[in-house]
Amino acid sequence: MTKPDIRDFTRQELAGTMISLGEKGSRIDRIFNFLHKKGAVSFEEMAGVQTEFKNKLAARYSISPAPAIEKLVSKKDGTVKLLFRFYDGAVAESVVIFNKKTVSACISSQSGCACGCAFCATGALGLKRDLRPHEILAQFTACRKEAGRAPDSVVFMGMGEPFLNWASVKKSVLLLSDNKGLNFPQTRITVSTVGVVPVIRELAGSHLGVRLAVSLITADEAQRAELTPMAKKYSLREIIGAARYYTDRTKKMVFFEYILFDGLNDSPQDAQKLLALVKDIPCKINLIIYNPNQPGKPFTPGRFEKGKVFQDIMVEAGIRTHIRREKGSDIAAACGQLAAKKEAS
Repeated sequence: MTKPDIRDFTRQELAGTMISLGEKGSRIDRIFNFLHKKGAVSFEEMAGVQTEFKNKLAARYSISPAPAIEKLVSKKDGTVKLLFRFYDGAVAESVVIFNKKTVSACISSQSGCACGCAFCATGALGLKRDLRPHEILAQFTACRKEAGRAPDSVVFMGMGEPFLNWASVKKSVLLLSDNKGLNFPQTRITVSTVGVVPVIRELAGSHLGVRLAVSLITADEAQRAELTPMAKKYSLREIIGAARYYTDRTKKMVFFEYILFDGLNDSPQDAQKLLALVKDIPCKINLIIYNPNQPGKPFTPGRFEKGKVFQDIMVEAGIRTHIRREKGSDIAAACGQLAAKKEAS
């Protein structure tokens, strides 16, 4: 049986393990620091820790080899896409997005995705496996290196549905934000979901400070059912109810993501449908013009002019609405385009 990777333990879990092995509590922070701040790749690198105890740790736990990383850079806007190949061959992608004054890191929670959304390249891959917390942290570390500094924000909007791997995603958030490790603020982390209702409600009742984004895709129930299989499990009514519960409990706004397909859901009437859904919820709308990603798919990107009319309707009703300008489309790094299988082949 493969030994668990010790970097998957929160500091509290590491403390329990170390104390059970006879290590003093005063040294727990040092070992955690070695693992998560200094990036130790072996137990031997832990200076100041007794050899006998390092051997105990090595007998029970592992530090998996660093993933192989391939890099693509957009000639259009400098966006960087990183392809990670983990020890067992599983692959995932992250994206580093450079804005005028800020840098964002978009990271993956799964290798592939089980949701199967009709418009998404990742969904066409199917799910290979969930990523472990240390594999999520490896993406953050690589993105930070590419940016030359800590990113201003981290978004779980890469490959996979974060709420279908919530145990690992939640633990990675705790590890990222630990002040003895990477010390990245939870308030600068956004987790996006296609609408896994029970976990939205769980997040609302938790003490996590992350922000919630919900991919509505469209405001029409029947249309949504054609675009994402998840709609068969959780209806728009249930998702909106969970989002309202989240804002009531946390006093935070929720981000709703809406994809603009030409002639499908980008009319003024469609804007009114969306408005009827969200008008009483503290929220911000991100309008995302569909990014083509698979030949033969019956979708056409929405036109910016129609998107602007859509946006104006929402804004006039008092809903903060932004048309997202996607970056990295020339290297398949934009929303819905991540398909690591293609680059890995």
